[in-house]
Amino acid sequence: MEIDFSGLSERNGDYPDRITQSEILSVLDNPRHRLSTLEDYPLKDFYTIACGYSSKKRILLIASNIENLKRKILQVKVADEEEIEHFYCAG
Repeated sequence: MEIDFSGLSERNGDYPDRITQSEILSVLDNPRHRLSTLEDYPLKDFYTIACGYSSKKRILLIASNIENLKRKILQVKVADEEEIEHFYCAG
């Protein structure tokens, strides 16, 4: 699936902790990443959160939705301990 980064802007600080587009792609390409639906969003809207190891050996959370058969990246961050337990370990 094609990835759309138009929802992120470096100018607005949407790439915290020096996260890059290639690092985001490395998580999504990792077959062991976990994909979960986001609570409080209807399933029909296709909002998801991906959690997995990146090429820089850290675990990222990537919020996205599906628009026109493309995964649009909406937000990204390095996961904290609770988020790792919830989104990666518990899955």
